[in-house]
Amino acid sequence: MGKVIFLFLILFGSLKMGAQTTIELGRIPKEVQTDAFGNAYVILEDGAIQKFNSKGILVSNFRESGWGVPSQLDVLNPLNPIVFYSGRGFLQEFDNNLTPIFQLSLEGGFTNSSLVARSSDGLFWWYRERDRTLVKINRNGQIILEGGTLDFFDFPQSILPKLLFETAEKNSLRIQLYDPQLGLLTFGSNAQFLLRRGDVRMDAWYRCGKNWGYFFQGKKFDGEVVSRIPATSIPCSGVWRISGSQLIKDE
Repeated sequence: MGKVIFLFLILFGSLKMGAQTTIELGRIPKEVQTDAFGNAYVILEDGAIQKFNSKGILVSNFRESGWGVPSQLDVLNPLNPIVFYSGRGFLQEFDNNLTPIFQLSLEGGFTNSSLVARSSDGLFWWYRERDRTLVKINRNGQIILEGGTLDFFDFPQSILPKLLFETAEKNSLRIQLYDPQLGLLTFGSNAQFLLRRGDVRMDAWYRCGKNWGYFFQGKKFDGEVVSRIPATSIPCSGVWRISGSQLIKDE
């Protein structure tokens, strides 16, 4: 009898390890991010923002029709996610129920800034496109850190970044700027450019607890080995990903 129970537990554990949670949205989402609690935050093509809990149940929904579709989503702080509307230079912060609690309208020269990311100290990283510079901005829109322009570096193509996010590598704060042609451009906590990893290709990035990684061609890759793309992915359990019109979470 004991052997039967033991075999059952092994089989049950194997099935659980291979389980998935799937959400059919009925439309292709623009972006999904997983917070530290396993919740999914989704931007839909009509501009709606939805939050699903770790079991795939819709718990919150927000849409502001006058602002268009958010260009970015950042859930570094799971209690206060932020979205950015690049066409309007407008940043919005929510509570964990998607109720707006803070907004920052970026006027003047800041409207040429196309990418934003939450910083771990509650402020914001900004890639200022007009002079190709990474800056850090406080909650009043004032610059408190400013790196050097990337124009000084001899890149083979123009810089057209698509993603900006803060990470930690080997216990050091890093800010990652991803360009599909140039790869991953890494900055230090002082906003200064450190290195380029041209072999990195990603379709989307994710966090998993204190770790991070990225998706490329449907596979997961761990951020710790991002400088050398492995032959097989290093899984991070509980990360939501997009597959057509579905959200899928590998348990």
